Amino acid sequence: MKRKKVMAVLFFAVALAGSSMTAGCGAKETGTAQTQEVVSTQTEAEQTAEEQTEAPAQEETASEHTVTYYDSDGTTVLETKTAEDGACAEEFTPEKAGETFVGWYATPQMSRKYDFGTQVKEDTALYAGFTSYVEDTRTFVIVGSGTGAVLAESDWGAVIGEAQTMTKEENDEANVYTITLDLEAGDQFQFAINGSWEDQRGFGYMTTIAQDGTEYFKNSGGIGETGAKKSNIEVAVSGNYTFTLTTYPGEDVYDTEDSYYTEETKEKIRKRFLA
Repeated sequence: MKRKKVMAVLFFAVALAGSSMTAGCGAKETGTAQTQEVVSTQTEAEQTAEEQTEAPAQEETASEHTVTYYDSDGTTVLETKTAEDGACAEEFTPEKAGETFVGWYATPQMSRKYDFGTQVKEDTALYAGFTSYVEDTRTFVIVGSGTGAVLAESDWGAVIGEAQTMTKEENDEANVYTITLDLEAGDQFQFAINGSWEDQRGFGYMTTIAQDGTEYFKNSGGIGETGAKKSNIEVAVSGNYTFTLTTYPGEDVYDTEDSYYTEETKEKIRKRFLA
């Protein structure tokens, strides 16, 4: 049987905790309305009295909304634009000396990238993500379990070998890791820096889960009440996959006030990193 080859991309975390079906920007719902002719028997006086007691009309939806583009500090306004109701926000690339723009975010914590395919229905705030290059010296691996050879050997991180280790590209401007492997439907996995799952990156960091109308990955949850970013990624369709992970260690934030914080344990209690 010919195996499907799919490219799956992981950047620093676009949270896809769930899915919803939405119309595209500017799209309008259409339908067929049934009409019925009614013969009125009201007198003019009755009609006037009824009109006077009718509830006031609902407030109309604004025809356009303000989209405010903030710098990464969350307060400095870079640009203000307007978008018609139901249209898409305009995307542009800001510049900052000595730093690289990595995308627009929906939260000031840079935890979720903004989807420019979303219809604008209210005033919206966007936040620019910038980073300066810092070499990432960490090694990233795939950890999980399943019937695919690499994950079966991994056994949830018990074995970390060459087959489980991502390859870091030779690049002086970006930290890019890749891995290509065969996966079977039902396999579950995440990415981390070791078999102890430190600095783990699960389903919430996937930026591509579907292609050509087919969903290839799904959120499989985890132990206890697990957020999307630490949830297992489950394979929905068997195939040969290439994953790409881009990291920005210069933007990592650690909770140094945590009583368990040390240089050795900081990857376990990371507070935030650029998504």
